[in-house]
Amino acid sequence: MEELNQIYNSVLIGKAPETKDLVQKAVSGGLSVGSIISTMNSAMEEVGQRFSRNEIFLPEMMVAARAMKFGMEILEPRIVGEAKDTKGKVLIGTIKGDLHDIGKNLVAMMFRSAGFEVIDIGVDVTKERFLESIQAETPQLCAISALLTTVLANLAETIAFLKASEVGEKCKIIIGGAAVDAGFAERVGADGYSDDAGAAVQMAKSLVQSGISQI
Repeated sequence: MEELNQIYNSVLIGKAPETKDLVQKAVSGGLSVGSIISTMNSAMEEVGQRFSRNEIFLPEMMVAARAMKFGMEILEPRIVGEAKDTKGKVLIGTIKGDLHDIGKNLVAMMFRSAGFEVIDIGVDVTKERFLESIQAETPQLCAISALLTTVLANLAETIAFLKASEVGEKCKIIIGGAAVDAGFAERVGADGYSDDAGAAVQMAKSLVQSGISQI
């Protein structure tokens, strides 16, 4: 669809005001929030792949992320406004060494829209802060985001640290982001992995209800 193609290209090249206008027009024209989010996610995935191939650099990545943020400003009230009863509590943050928050923020919004209480502890989060926050908030789930491959060692260390602590059996750890995949999640002992915000919500519901690993 032409409207979605325009949104995709606008995010891809980082045209923030244009993205916001296009998203507003798409919503007013009856396009679903889910299809718009999926389109912007696809654009950001392409941005991440180009960054990994050294075809673009951090400034280009950041302007693309800014464009998506502008688009999400239109969508967020429509997503969060659908929240109903609380399904559980999720603590979410981006791992130490990674300052990216667009993906984390999107997943957090999707969790809220599905009825979860979300505690967002931000970016560049150390293993000690994850543990302290879990101890203080007692969530059923801890969601950790990682976009850069340079932080994978930090992520693996954090998961091992949390699993070895007193919260290891009480709080399930799920991971996501461009730097990780299902194989990595299995190797480091995460309880779940998702590369899609919508699928992450379904996985979270399953984990809260059953406590079974969903990698």
